Amino acid sequence: MAFDFASVKAQTRRVVHDTLGVDALYQDNVVTTPVPIRVRWHNRINRFGDLESAGYAEIIEGIDRVILNGEQARLIGVRSRGRIFMPATMGSAVLTLSAQEPKDGPFEECWTVSKDLE
Repeated sequence: MAFDFASVKAQTRRVVHDTLGVDALYQDNVVTTPVPIRVRWHNRINRFGDLESAGYAEIIEGIDRVILNGEQARLIGVRSRGRIFMPATMGSAVLTLSAQEPKDGPFEECWTVSKDLE
């Protein structure tokens, strides 16, 4: 039997998500009662501007994103402008889903988000 890389990748992503994800609540204008969901919140820095010392200002931008279990997200009906609450880790902060990122493999669904304080 040949090695099935796709199934190993999906299983690995599932284990990472189950292990490192945190419990959260999802709500939007259709899902009015908060629904439990497990998420991983990531933040990365994007630098642009004067990357070659040409005299322009260099800008550093923080990019927030959440990673969801794709099956769970489809079952709940996660959509743009939905809100994720993580009271145990973020207190009163809320993540609002902006745009879904293109899929890059099995299991995960990734969204860029904005962070708001309630």
